[in-house]
Amino acid sequence: MTEPHPLLAELADIVEAGQAPATGIAAGWWLLALLALLAAALVVWLASKRRLQQQQQAALAAARHELQQLSQQTEPDAASINQLLKRLIRHYAPHSALLGCPVAEWQAFLQQQCPGDWPDLATLLYQQTPEPELAQRFARLANTWLAQQTAEQLQQLDGGPHG
Repeated sequence: MTEPHPLLAELADIVEAGQAPATGIAAGWWLLALLALLAAALVVWLASKRRLQQQQQAALAAARHELQQLSQQTEPDAASINQLLKRLIRHYAPHSALLGCPVAEWQAFLQQQCPGDWPDLATLLYQQTPEPELAQRFARLANTWLAQQTAEQLQQLDGGPHG
């Protein structure tokens, strides 16, 4: 018979690996998957926030353009300009007290936001045939006010009549 090789005695027995975890995947992989999901959710949230900001900027630019067109008329329609300003506030601050405030409060708000020689809005809006110079001044000041506004400033109007 052949003698066993001397190195054979030095070999260790083969030991089987222990039982696999019940989840089938090591905890580190679960953590990595969770981090990947969180990163994906963050990317989606940031993208939607960016898209909302772009839409708000586009709406503000459209309102500025519309106000510019209304203002360029030889006799600007003060009621249309006033409606545009209120529509803009309703879009950005739907719960603002400015939407239902009396004309005097609305005028006080505009004067506080954009100091200038604002015409009397009660006269301008409710007079049968307002003076064209007053309507032009209102249009000019409304353009100045709107040029100063950002979407964030308009959203802050939700808190009350004076921001």
